[in-house]
Amino acid sequence: MILADLGARVIKIEPPGGDPLRQVPGMFASVNRGKESLVLNLKRPRAREVLRRLATAVDIVLEGWRPGVAERLGADYRTLAAANPRLVYCSISGFGQDGPWRARPGHDLNYLALGGYLGLQTRARGHPAPPPILLADMAAGLYATVAVLAAVSARAVTGTGTWIDLSMTDAVVALLGPEIGRMSAEGKAPTQPNVTFIPHYGLFPCADGAWLSLGVVHEDHFWDRLCDVTGLDHLRGLAFTERVVQAAAIRSALHRAFLSKPAEEWERRLLEAGVPAAQVLGLDEVLATPHFHQRGLLIELEGHCYVGQPMRFGGATAAPAAPPPRLGEHAAEVLREVGMSQADLEALQREGALG
Repeated sequence: MILADLGARVIKIEPPGGDPLRQVPGMFASVNRGKESLVLNLKRPRAREVLRRLATAVDIVLEGWRPGVAERLGADYRTLAAANPRLVYCSISGFGQDGPWRARPGHDLNYLALGGYLGLQTRARGHPAPPPILLADMAAGLYATVAVLAAVSARAVTGTGTWIDLSMTDAVVALLGPEIGRMSAEGKAPTQPNVTFIPHYGLFPCADGAWLSLGVVHEDHFWDRLCDVTGLDHLRGLAFTERVVQAAAIRSALHRAFLSKPAEEWERRLLEAGVPAAQVLGLDEVLATPHFHQRGLLIELEGHCYVGQPMRFGGATAAPAAPPPRLGEHAAEVLREVGMSQADLEALQREGALG
């Protein structure tokens, strides 16, 4: 998805019947916008021949099977790189291509459990809970983007491609790097992750039942302004180390203060004073926020709302150029580009190699 938004031509190879995510149309559309679709039954030898021919014409291949599956289907790096030594091939799997867990089944929640994320959440909250996004999946996609672009850049120097082994569980552990650093330095796992041990950094309920996020970290000037707005004059002037020592009392005082007014009023008053604070918005409110529309982040295509990439290039947004493909929509176009005739396509279809 990211590569397509950045301008790459992306051909999605789907199995007969299509990507199972097509059963969730909205989610499928969001992550498959701008791609082309080709259906190959890689259990058929002729389909494997088609894939090898395609591999000679592309820069990057990404696959997401468990280790060993690509090799059984003739779609592994060694096979395809033999046809195209410049190929950058990225394997995204749950646990990586080696190690005792390599063949273990899993999905996002399992990777978060084994990577330490849910354990850290348990220490902080008393119990684990599935996060509201597929965190391991998204992190792996981001790391894969960085990796393949780095490999393409390196290829300009070396002249050859490479095989990238990306573990989704490793990606979770990598995201926890700062917390692992804290544990290494302090000799124990933190009970309050990142900077949530700071009493004036957190979430507070307000009088209307809405929540306010307060983002004061170590800054003394933000702290003093916060005290002025919330009426905590007796705490004004405390240094950061003093505030951490008095964390329980400060958090309790802020809790009482924020319960006295609606979240919208607190946000207005704190922003007027230059204090980092924000109401907690629902997705419907996010979609209605003028800021994101002005930034060009939200794109409407054929009645569906897409979220573009969060970076801009010379003022231009990296955004989807087309909706998701219909299943097998681009088969004829793609295969003709690699020298196959209409008769070849019909033969592949008769043999069950082409969907």
